[in-house]
Amino acid sequence: MSDIELPESITHLVDELQVVQLVWQGIPLQLPKFAVYCILKSPVFDRYIYRSGRRIGIVRLGRYEVPVIDPFRGNIDQPPENLVIISHSKDNRFGLYGYPADHVADDVHIPIHHRSVKRIVKDFV
Repeated sequence: MSDIELPESITHLVDELQVVQLVWQGIPLQLPKFAVYCILKSPVFDRYIYRSGRRIGIVRLGRYEVPVIDPFRGNIDQPPENLVIISHSKDNRFGLYGYPADHVADDVHIPIHHRSVKRIVKDFV
């Protein structure tokens, strides 16, 4: 496997990493596009819950209730302009969560050997 930690089955297939860049409260975050389930414009929260002292919005997507969490550990006080839904899995378990975004760019490409690729994908592979 190369030094970028992509699964061996796909490493030889890609020359660049597709990235979704979101901006929340003026701070950009980059997520690998393969981890993004969907991007919603003008989401509506079904309800709010509190976990560990943080206010979290809940969006219903079909049979899923998706928690919307602030990536900087703040509270979610109102629905954001955009919502990036991220999929994650561990063993045979699947889940979704969302990050709020003021702005989303889903057409960013980074060369596969760029030094930031490892950091961007490390939580998703």
